[in-house]
Amino acid sequence: MFAQPKLTICVPSRNRQRYFQETIRSQLMNLRTDIEYIFADNSDDASIMNSFMEDVVADPRVKYLPSVDRVLPMFENWDRCVEAATGEFICMIGDDDYVDADVVDLISRSQAEHSVIDVFVWSRLTFNWPGNRPHHCNVSAPLATGVHKLPRAWLYQEFFSWKGNTATPNMAFGFYHGAVSKRVMDKIKTKFGGKYCEYPVVDFENVCKILVTADHMFYSERPFSVLGSCPDSNSAKIKSTDNIKTQMAVFTAETGRNIDEDPHMKDFPFPAGLGLTACIAQVQHWFLTQYGYSEMRDWEANFAEACGVSCSIMGSREDHARTVEGYRGAFAKWKGGKYLKHFKPADFADPTGGPFFTGVATNNHLYIDEEIGGAQTPADLYNLVDQMLAPQEALKLNFYEHFKAAG
Repeated sequence: MFAQPKLTICVPSRNRQRYFQETIRSQLMNLRTDIEYIFADNSDDASIMNSFMEDVVADPRVKYLPSVDRVLPMFENWDRCVEAATGEFICMIGDDDYVDADVVDLISRSQAEHSVIDVFVWSRLTFNWPGNRPHHCNVSAPLATGVHKLPRAWLYQEFFSWKGNTATPNMAFGFYHGAVSKRVMDKIKTKFGGKYCEYPVVDFENVCKILVTADHMFYSERPFSVLGSCPDSNSAKIKSTDNIKTQMAVFTAETGRNIDEDPHMKDFPFPAGLGLTACIAQVQHWFLTQYGYSEMRDWEANFAEACGVSCSIMGSREDHARTVEGYRGAFAKWKGGKYLKHFKPADFADPTGGPFFTGVATNNHLYIDEEIGGAQTPADLYNLVDQMLAPQEALKLNFYEHFKAAG
């Protein structure tokens, strides 16, 4: 092992031992020794992972944080991962995801040309595990090869202004499927409540805090990780209003509070049960209210448009209709209904309809059959797609040029 690992990869988990174990196996297949792994179990039955980890902990790169005598809220489980990390950079992934540890080489090459890096993020692939494939899907792999330095002020504006006509805000820079320096994470702990993680929606909380703390932020257009979606994951349930309601009940019980009833939500009538778009806006609203940061100007209409876009992802016409009704009711109550006219719900998009496309599209993305090569795990998919993308040494470090263009 190196005196200090270059990267700590944290994998927190709760009650998804089958996928957690496969993710651990996949990550440890990479034998490089400048990586540290922290695997944190938070399951009701501690014995399953304790038994599995008996041999795994012999790997000197591994730290295992077992389940304790109570269920930890998600932010506490994530917080203890960061607390235990000793790497120069920290990356957080889900227990059904995958990250290519060789991204360290690109970070190091970037440091050689620009000595200070606070945050380094990259594009991601997506993968539905077998058992979570209600219809045939493809995977979008960006073919661009640039690595860019992006100004913090621009990233802050992109994230909090909701520009872009998408269901989620642009440029979510954070430690979830990204690498944040431990130095910056320590600043966050000092600056915000003495904890690395404090809000129940941990990934987007981290984005908010990164965008007011870090300075030197970099983005690789080439993907280096896979967002997995197993049958038990939150992402597998966001298309069903009934499943969202069930997940929110579990989330509330484990967190110990209903975030919809937090004091800062008094004048923001968008419950998390409306879906991911409302949930992200809640986090932003909490952060700006809790820590006294000013809102962006003219973000509300963009947010309303994003909520309209988000309606299209629902899994059935009934779920689409319920979501539209929920958002309409919220916008009618919010700020005197001023932004209701900007809420234009997208039509229901039947996920089983339309042609199944593979190949290179005009947006410079390669579309690949999710089941290519019989892929059974996110690592299987990544290892196949990796052979089709530009090698690291071919990536273009466009730091200063992009800084000037964006700034």
